Formats: sequence, structure tokens, C-alpha cells
Amino acid sequence: MIALFSTYFLVFYILIPGILFRFATSLFVRLKLFQRTRTQEATFAVAVAILPFAIALLGVWYVPGLQQYPFPNANASLAERRQDYHRIASLLTSSDASKLLNSTTASAAASARDTNWAALNRVLRRQARFLTWYFALIVLEGFFFGRFARKYGDWQSHAENYRIRLWFIRTFVLPSISEWHMLLTDFNFPKRNDLFVSVDVLQGDGLLYKGRVVEYFIDSDGKLTGILLKDVVRFDRQSYHDAKSAAANPDDIFADDYWKNIPSQHFYIGHGSISNLNVRFAPRQDKTLLSLADEVLLEENFTQDYVVVESKDVPDPDLNHPDLYS
Repeated sequence: MIALFSTYFLVFYILIPGILFRFATSLFVRLKLFQRTRTQEATFAVAVAILPFAIALLGVWYVPGLQQYPFPNANASLAERRQDYHRIASLLTSSDASKLLNSTTASAAASARDTNWAALNRVLRRQARFLTWYFALIVLEGFFFGRFARKYGDWQSHAENYRIRLWFIRTFVLPSISEWHMLLTDFNFPKRNDLFVSVDVLQGDGLLYKGRVVEYFIDSDGKLTGILLKDVVRFDRQSYHDAKSAAANPDDIFADDYWKNIPSQHFYIGHGSISNLNVRFAPRQDKTLLSLADEVLLEENFTQDYVVVESKDVPDPDLNHPDLYS
């Protein structure tokens, strides 16, 4: 029985709250880690659950509506509730709890059995009521953190007016957000600026691409596994070098003329083939979807916010062209 109670406590009071919090928060931002060690998971769950736990506990004790719903119970005094929990503790520590719950022929034992079942029923209803409000508050906290994080770019542009909020986000929220979410989305910019993320991808085989980030994928450890692009162009390096070699005046050959459109709605590049990743945040000129094939020829239309990420992976020499088209 002790093992059963320990499992119940671990699942309902630690694991499920952590899962609910991450689910609610991930509706707005991508979290850094999805799988942790047991110690990390327990620490994370306790940290996010302290405030909802305290509020839910006070609510089911003192707030009239929360005291009875859901799973109503007959009103009981503090002494009666304490007695119920004493009976359940006796069941948990008993070497054979079945003797205290199963029917017997002796009338005194049968009465004790009925009392034990009644106490167990009341305790389970109280626990179910507490967990309902506890889980609801955990989800609400996750939504709050997610919405708070989504406002980071807007508040950062007016940092003098939102110092306390920015401090709170940087101290408690940002450490749990995936670095790739901050790098490959408009997370750091005001949403009204209508930016999109453009990347230059140099592969291990020397191929160079430019495109607009549609989605990115990370594994359970938060590592980037691939990027999905659209409006992609590829630099025709061989034709460019051939033209430079054949030209009487190589300065008349411009690299911008050797970007070729890729006739694909979406273009996926796996992380294992990425040698270098340059990230740019490009403003839209209007509300319609612009072709990045035109944008790359107008470098002055891009903001001067650049980030370069170099892959530490060793490219596979047998991987000629690892990209997937759809």
C-alpha cells in the first residue's frame, strides 16, 4: 500500500502538474527541454506547482464554492476530517489492508469495515476536488507564463516602461525557452513589425540556400534536427565560378545573378547537413506573401540583425544531397 500511495503522489502531485504546465506554455513558446532526468523533472514540477498548490489548498479549505464542488461531500469538522485521514494512514501502513476493508462475520469488524470504506470515499472525493482545482490553476499558470513570454518582444522595444516585467521574464521565463525558438522566430521583436525569419544555409557539400523559415524541429534534448523553408533559392556556385573564369573583366560578374529558384512549395534541410547557418530578420513590404527570390537581390531591404550558427557536426562525405522536397 505504501508503494501504491507513493506512486499516486508522484504521478498526480509532481509529474502531471509539470506536464500540464509545459503543455499550456508550449501553446505560445517552444520550451527548451521536453525530457528531463527524474531529479530535473521533480525540481521543475515543484517549482511551478508551489503557488497553484497553495492557492488550491486554501481554496478547498476556506472558499465556499471550492469547498464542495466538484465532488461534494457532507460538511465535516476539522476533527472529523483528521479522523478520516488517520484511518487512511492506518490502511496504508497495515501489513494486510484487506482485513480492514473486506467483509467479515463479526458485527464489530463489519462496522469497522464500513467506517473505513466511508472514510476512504470521503478522502478520495476531497483529493479529487483538490486535484481538479490544482490542475486548473497549473494550466492557468502555464497560460500566464506563455502569454507573458509572447509579449517579450513588444516590451523589449519599450524597455524603460516595462523594467519589472522584463526582469521577471529574463529571470524566470527565458531560461526555460528553447534557444532555437528565440533564434528562428520573431520572439525578440514587436509583433506589429510583421517580420519573417530568413536563413542562409551552407551545407557540408558546399551548396548554399536562402529561404524563409516556416518551421523548425528539435529533439527531446532541445537540439535542432531540421528546418522547413519556403520561397527557397540556391546559389549556382559552379556557373558563377565558370562565368568569372571566362569573363574578360571578372568584376562584371555579379553573384546576385546566380541565385536560382527552387520549384518547391516547401524545402527541408536536416541539421546533419548544415555546416553554417546565417539568420536574418526581414521586414515584409506588404501583407501579401513576398517571394524571397526577389528579396535576396535587395539586401538593403533586410534589417541589420544577423546571427551566425556554425554546426559542430562532421558532414557525411557520402551524403551528396540530403534535402527533401515536398
